Amino acid sequence: MAPIIQVFGFSVQAGPLATLVGFVAGLWLSSRLAALRHLDGGVINDAGFYGALAGLIAARAGYVVVYWPAYATEPLSALMPSLTALLPWTGWPAGLAVAGWIVWRKGLLRAGLFDVLAPGVALLAMGLAGAALLNGESPGQPTTLPWAVTIWGESRHPVPVYELAALAVIAPGCARLLRRDLPPGALALAALAAYAFARVVIDGFRADVPLLAGMRVTQLAGVVVCATALLMIERLTIDD
Repeated sequence: MAPIIQVFGFSVQAGPLATLVGFVAGLWLSSRLAALRHLDGGVINDAGFYGALAGLIAARAGYVVVYWPAYATEPLSALMPSLTALLPWTGWPAGLAVAGWIVWRKGLLRAGLFDVLAPGVALLAMGLAGAALLNGESPGQPTTLPWAVTIWGESRHPVPVYELAALAVIAPGCARLLRRDLPPGALALAALAAYAFARVVIDGFRADVPLLAGMRVTQLAGVVVCATALLMIERLTIDD
């Protein structure tokens, strides 16, 4: 694992960097593909930028509120930027709300938008999986396979690598299907179903998720999400 890496002589936190690379690449791809659904790529860029900015501010503010005793003696330190002292559960909703408001205000909030976002979101997910790998997160079950990674002092399945492999198929697949004449929203649902199915398979190798009825909780959630997405695709196809 490599939580800290050297970039041009500077020490950089690998997890946030991998996430940033995935986000920028995903935003660029979706904005470039927007024209295939007659959407304005510039609006997608604006929504992504301002949504990310709002999300970072909200994540930082949430962290400071929750861990205020650590800042009480030096309140000004709460204003210092940090890529680790963030609270995702306040950042993600704020970022999505701001991005959603921008695309709604520009009249782009419709099913075709989610089709365009699907390849970009897959790249963002690849960045998150890369961050998990570099940080030693999402540990797998012990294994003696040659591609095992050492986590918690033991050789384990590299679950983030399996997720990266699945997303490396989903992302270009979405980009190719975007050129097909599919019902609006069908591509986004197909991507969701594919990712949920991948999670059903991959999370069977995880060691940090509790079991329920003989399956990981995330596997059960994946089954529900995959089935629901497939049923919605069938409904769209029938209605179309």
